[in-house]
Amino acid sequence: MLQSNNFFTVKNLSRLFFISLFFIFLSSESYSSNNLNEVRISYDNKIDKIRIVFDANKKISYKIRNDNEKKSISLILEGLDLGKSFKKPKIDNKFINKLKLTKDKKNIKFFLSSQKKFQYKYFSLEPKKNYGYRLVLDILIIKDNTIQISKKIKSIKKEKNIKPVLIRNKDQYIPLRHRINKARRYKADLFISIHADAAKNRKAQGSSVYVLSQHGASSEAAKWLANKENSSDLMGGVSIDDKDNDLAQVILDLSQSATIETSIKASSILLSKLGKVSKLHSKNIEQAGFVVLKSPDIPSILVETAFLSNSKEEKKLRTRKFQNNIAKALRDGIIEIIKKGII
Repeated sequence: MLQSNNFFTVKNLSRLFFISLFFIFLSSESYSSNNLNEVRISYDNKIDKIRIVFDANKKISYKIRNDNEKKSISLILEGLDLGKSFKKPKIDNKFINKLKLTKDKKNIKFFLSSQKKFQYKYFSLEPKKNYGYRLVLDILIIKDNTIQISKKIKSIKKEKNIKPVLIRNKDQYIPLRHRINKARRYKADLFISIHADAAKNRKAQGSSVYVLSQHGASSEAAKWLANKENSSDLMGGVSIDDKDNDLAQVILDLSQSATIETSIKASSILLSKLGKVSKLHSKNIEQAGFVVLKSPDIPSILVETAFLSNSKEEKKLRTRKFQNNIAKALRDGIIEIIKKGII
């Protein structure tokens, strides 16, 4: 009986021993390091795009942060070691100021700064052929084409009783509400924001025109009411800081409704002029809650000239001919808006 018990005990110990080894084996597999084997950088100079590919053994976990004002982007690649054959990538692009790759105890930090502002997108790819798990970062450099168009429109100053003012005259970031405030300081009769944007659909093309949506107007009115003691007079000279909330709301609603109506009339003319020199992305006036359109008393219009995400559009946007055509269309539109008494 004792021998039988001894045998049972040894048998169980043997099982425990093998089971322990099994768990140790699983543990070593699950916690094996993920290596960053390569960072590949390629350039598409036709559209000023930089593609950065991080190649690893396993799927890459990451955090990403973009500082638009400082023209930089940083990634933390979590739980990664550098592979034995890893070589730091070489920089060969006029738009990259600095590229830095550093390793701390658990992560790899990647930092890139550019001479120009940029837009970016990123996505992950599964292993394929000779490649492992990949994290792809695409950086699209933003040229100063819209500033060039704005400067060309400024020639409208030769027209009698028209004074154009540029919110900015060089490639610098100005907070959106500061742009509105500058227009209000100059007591502007019309605010036009000129853009060249990117879209997920790379085939997107053409020019479009936006005015403020009603939802955007409502949210802005709420901000004004909440801070009405700090609000300046409306352009008509009416102040809301000494009015009760109900009366202030009525005044704001009347002002905003009239402003949107004027914006739509002016936009209709600009859209017609743009349609003669450029393919239209939309033949209708679009409405959205863009911050730069939210002045309650200045008719405000946002013009999308072309799509940077479309290589043909981006290339066209850089040409002097297209810039001149867009500028002339907007210039002619502004003159017609004034002659018709819309503003």
